[in-house]
Amino acid sequence: MKINKPLKIVGYTLFAAIFLILGAHLGVNFLIKNRLPKIIEEKNDTAYDFTYEDLNFSIFNNSISVSNARVYPKENSDIKKDIDFFGSIKKVSVTGVNFVQLLKNKNLKAFTIVLEKPEITVLQTTKKDTLPTHSQLPSSLDIDEILVKNATLSLMSSAGDTLYYKIYNLNANIDGIHMGEYTVKKDIPFTYTDYKFKIDSVYSLLNRDQFLTTGYVDISSQHILIDNVKIYPLWSSKEFKTNQTHSNTRMSLSIPKVKLTHTDWGYDPYNLYVKVGGIEIDSIQFHITDQKNQKVVQQAKVDAEKIVQPLIPFRLDVDSLTIKKSSFNSLGIVQVKNVNIVAKNISNRLYEHLLVDEFILKNPQLIHSPRQTSNKSNDSEASKINDHIRFNKIKIIDAEYILQNNKGKKVLFVKNFNLGLDDVEITDKTINENIPFLYKNPQIYTGEVTFDAGEQYMLYSDGMRISPTKIVLKNMRMKPKMTRKQHASTLRWGQDYYIITSGMIELSNYSWGFDVQNEGYFTTDYLTINQADATIFRDVSIPNAPKENPLFSKKLRKIPFNFYVKNLQLKNSNLVYQETGDIKREPGKLTFSNFNLSAQNIYSGYKRKSGPKTHIKVKTIFMKNSLLDADWTMNIMDPIDTFTIKGTIKDFDVVAMSPFLKPYLKVSMNGKIHQMKFDFNGNNNTANGLYGMDFSELKITVLREDGSKKKLLSAVGNMFVRTDSKGMREVDIKPVERIKEKSFFNFLWRCILQGLKQTIL
Repeated sequence: MKINKPLKIVGYTLFAAIFLILGAHLGVNFLIKNRLPKIIEEKNDTAYDFTYEDLNFSIFNNSISVSNARVYPKENSDIKKDIDFFGSIKKVSVTGVNFVQLLKNKNLKAFTIVLEKPEITVLQTTKKDTLPTHSQLPSSLDIDEILVKNATLSLMSSAGDTLYYKIYNLNANIDGIHMGEYTVKKDIPFTYTDYKFKIDSVYSLLNRDQFLTTGYVDISSQHILIDNVKIYPLWSSKEFKTNQTHSNTRMSLSIPKVKLTHTDWGYDPYNLYVKVGGIEIDSIQFHITDQKNQKVVQQAKVDAEKIVQPLIPFRLDVDSLTIKKSSFNSLGIVQVKNVNIVAKNISNRLYEHLLVDEFILKNPQLIHSPRQTSNKSNDSEASKINDHIRFNKIKIIDAEYILQNNKGKKVLFVKNFNLGLDDVEITDKTINENIPFLYKNPQIYTGEVTFDAGEQYMLYSDGMRISPTKIVLKNMRMKPKMTRKQHASTLRWGQDYYIITSGMIELSNYSWGFDVQNEGYFTTDYLTINQADATIFRDVSIPNAPKENPLFSKKLRKIPFNFYVKNLQLKNSNLVYQETGDIKREPGKLTFSNFNLSAQNIYSGYKRKSGPKTHIKVKTIFMKNSLLDADWTMNIMDPIDTFTIKGTIKDFDVVAMSPFLKPYLKVSMNGKIHQMKFDFNGNNNTANGLYGMDFSELKITVLREDGSKKKLLSAVGNMFVRTDSKGMREVDIKPVERIKEKSFFNFLWRCILQGLKQTIL
């Protein structure tokens, strides 16, 4: 077939065009391969050399690729004044390059840059370069997309002997890169439109004592996902205890998953800022595994000033933080288990404040194991945080609180513990106080409270409420751990056995804290105990201990801390005292029903030289039918424990008193005592005063040791005993010596018996 001329022209033209394109392609490849290394060598004014094994160019899509490239410092270059790094890249591919702009104006414009398997190591600079530089490399850069595949990035010490950070298998996608004259002087010298990073794992040396590792990391402009965050100690337990370290605490931390959403960051205008919509942490496990007892010696120059950085050294805003089912321990101080944490509106402003609008701990188990601490550090050694931390609200919701002793035994257990604090502040000043923060409007309410009071008793309460002005305890109960028989079998010396319950206990207008001498104190204007019921048993077959039993004033005077109760009231209560154990006589029982007591000025003598007198008034029904009024005054600060006590009893039950007369007078009585009154003055040694009694039809029965009646002596005794006082008969009782091994009430009872003897004989 014969080809016509026009078709031949088209064919020749197409062939020529293809030939020219291929020629241009081969020519440009030849020029680039020969010319580009010279351009780099001539124009490269950095401290680094750049080499490669192969370079290819395609004129069809304006692409260029470089294989097995290396970057390393030039010989005799002062790399300490530059970004000190070296590394290699298996392949660099660039598509859509405007080579005219690149060669003529040093402006790099391209569609895509792909970096495959870069391995870059950056060495920490020892001297920061402050001199301006004017590089002759590209003056502007516009890239539609940069892809990084399977990169490894490392940061090491300047000597190259310590690894600070390492990122394994980084894959990145950065869109819309632009660098120009207006960006080059910024902290981030380029702009971008979007980014994605995926990392297999990260290693970071946090300080000289701990390092951090992570698992998979996924970062985009909308979120950050991090798996398996762990902090480990650099030291083994043995090394930690035997070597000098920068911290006296060896700790570990584990977080399975962290998620940050709606993230944004940058520099505004020069300082780093980070904004996060939400932070979700599935759990945190924090443990302190070792802690030194001795003072930590810092490995730093003595004359070097210690610079304390803020807790968060950049501007931070977080809308919400959620941490689920976490645990923390502090090596025997407080251990927190199964806690859910919510923080709202976190705002950090550098050198101004770290503000949290609301901080909530939900359903934690708090295990508290107090330990003895050393004396407070002097000012030169005081802790610093170099920050002002504020919480508008702190809440603990439905916690379980456990207090343990140094043997790990549960001492206090509180269910459904709820706490609320307003305006909490932590500063350099507060951090070294006994309470390391300021707060307002404390609110506490709980469920059931259980307290182990020692070998013999347990205390229970249905709950408590604490507000800034009032403390309320509901339904207190004091129960023995043993039966009366078991209790008595453990005793060498006589001791009372108690069973006590009460209704509401209220403390109003209270205050507590630490004084200028760092001593704790507690004061309250009103302490009210409602509907208490107390039963006291005494086994009189067990002898009293051969030592002084102090009077109440001395017991208060010797309490080793500062407390003061201005007004004490015991309302609508009942008291039963019963003596058991002496088979030679019937058990004695005293009852006080509808017992009401008011007292003023109950306080300790700790670091006091003087104090107001203590005044106590009692109104009660004695033995179910006798009205008893008593008025008792004591001087707590008096070293000889002076006191006055006076009272009246009406319609006295003489028969009911017989069990308590038998061991002292060896008599029982019958008759009517219409009224008895007393007014005694005494101290720790003796007492005397007035005693009066109005009685009639009084008869006595003289008893043997076994309790049987001595008929003859009873008949003779009744001949000398007044059967009728014919009105109130008053006597000045003879001085009564106190038996110091016995209680104040034994002393009072013996004074009454002395008055009784002088009245009826």
